Amino acid sequence: MADLKTNPHQLTITSSQIQDIYMSLEQEIFKLIANRLDTKGITSDNVLTWQIKMLNELHLVNEATIKLLAEATGLAKEAINKLFIDQGLKVYDESIADISKGNANPVIKPDIDQVLSGYAKQTFLDIKNTVNQTLVSANYGEKSITTDMYQQIIKETTGSVIAGTKTPERALADTIYKWRDKGIKPVLVDKGGNEWGLEGYVRTVVSTTSNRAFQSVRDTAAHDNGIRTFVMSSHPASREACAPIQGKLVTDRRKSFTDKETGEYFESLYNHGYGTPGGTFGINCTHIKWPYIPGVNTNNQPQYDRQESVSNGKIQQKQRALERRVREEKRKLELAKELDDEQGILKYRLSVRKYQSAVKKIVNDNNFLGRDYAREKIY
Repeated sequence: MADLKTNPHQLTITSSQIQDIYMSLEQEIFKLIANRLDTKGITSDNVLTWQIKMLNELHLVNEATIKLLAEATGLAKEAINKLFIDQGLKVYDESIADISKGNANPVIKPDIDQVLSGYAKQTFLDIKNTVNQTLVSANYGEKSITTDMYQQIIKETTGSVIAGTKTPERALADTIYKWRDKGIKPVLVDKGGNEWGLEGYVRTVVSTTSNRAFQSVRDTAAHDNGIRTFVMSSHPASREACAPIQGKLVTDRRKSFTDKETGEYFESLYNHGYGTPGGTFGINCTHIKWPYIPGVNTNNQPQYDRQESVSNGKIQQKQRALERRVREEKRKLELAKELDDEQGILKYRLSVRKYQSAVKKIVNDNNFLGRDYAREKIY
């Protein structure tokens, strides 16, 4: 196998930059609401007047959200093109270079950049259309998640002040933190009735589609040159569908077979859910398969115990959950600072440290894990 020039970690960073744009957008919307809902001078006697005034400014929130969304959309389009087209062309060139080891004159697809542009365009439009329709209303008076959230925060804050259970400042802060916990959802409700928040939706669309696009150009390079055999990457942490065949020789033919000349066995990917969301190379799968020419290439992928890799995969999922929690607590700390809420600042600063310590412990306890501080940052 040729040495890979495309660093998988770099691809992950580039992919994460797109997610970060929308995570920042979500945070900016909460900060926008926190700034607009000033409770200074509010008492139980005049809180209803405050409520009416704030509700009448709903159109200003919608207008400000549209501006934030326009900026995020422009940044996202540039980042998506960089990921899919620039990185995708590198992946294709590397596949052709690998194939040329067994074929001095490999077939090269002249319009591969158009194929990648198609993936980039579709990904951008999917995210843009879904997020835009969710966050803002095209016409004043129509419901959107942002306007509904703004209205509910005002009403819940007013209710707490009238009840006399909290000061106006405490009521507003606690209500905003509660909605920050929920996040902006549902951005999408899938066929199973599951609600997807903004972070989960963008992360899944970008990671799954980019993995599919990169694998598509590898497959194109292979198929154009009559190759239907591959070597699959291997990870110390794997999900159930991929664990039995990771690091092995595989084929995208319907049936497994043994090469007559080399005696090498190629397992059919279709025996492991290939082409289905939960199968190998399905949603959120990060495995790679490279073109493999029997008698020319060698399989140098590390081999991992099947059950151990599945068990490791579950531990890695726990690490990812803790990393997400670190980011969530950091966002709430940002909001606490925006609200000048000393109680909240202390609470969430301690909470950030708590979950950072939990990440450190799980990494120290499992030598196959690594600490990636980029996964704990907010932008």
